Amino acid sequence: MYDFEWHKDHGAKTTASAELIIDILGKFLEMESVLDVGCGDGRWLAAFQARGASTISGVDGPWTDREQLLISPENVEIKDLSEPFNLGRLYSLALSLEVAEHIGKEFSGIFVDNLVRHSDVILFSAAIPYQGGFRHVNEQWQSYWARLFEQRGFTPYDPLRSQIWEDKNVHPWYRQNIILYANARNANVTQKISRYIANMMIHQLPLDIVHPEKYEAIASYEQVAFKPLIRRLPSQTLKKCTDIVFGRT
Repeated sequence: MYDFEWHKDHGAKTTASAELIIDILGKFLEMESVLDVGCGDGRWLAAFQARGASTISGVDGPWTDREQLLISPENVEIKDLSEPFNLGRLYSLALSLEVAEHIGKEFSGIFVDNLVRHSDVILFSAAIPYQGGFRHVNEQWQSYWARLFEQRGFTPYDPLRSQIWEDKNVHPWYRQNIILYANARNANVTQKISRYIANMMIHQLPLDIVHPEKYEAIASYEQVAFKPLIRRLPSQTLKKCTDIVFGRT
């Protein structure tokens, strides 16, 4: 996934995004215990903890730098995210944000299984086609992921995107991609979500949608002309170019 320098560079806005979104979720969801699959430096979990979550757990890959975590290292387990895992408990909420695009398509079902195994409520976002990013190998429309969740009995809801769509304090990929899934068999949870959406008269956006900020970035001359060419460079050549750009020669 992204190294910890990426998290540092984007950290302030990620924290602002988390705080705003968690405040909205707190109006209709219980968040006593939270699991983050692909937790990075634990920034989202730290925000949940600051807002009252008594139990936080993170899972991420072997690239995790425990010394740079923003939460206790004891709360983070190292796993291969493309393989099944079971932490042996249910959480009030599980989330995975902008992570699934890093997992090969052949492992998409396993990735979703790992989420629904641990909670009846899933906060999920993943990069859409041509969104772009480091090691994105599985960019899919949200309807692709919705089908996988629905096959496992989870219904998609959209209580967030129309509320944060124009909020510059939130990363555009969250504004574009973030969907809430709930186990249809858990009437208590689904009724709370549906009631909140109805009472707040929240407009439900199409699952597959592109945010103007992301569109402008992707459609720019630099993106169109150079990014596809860079991706076709041999790996060693690309590494040398990257080293030169970042002064690692």
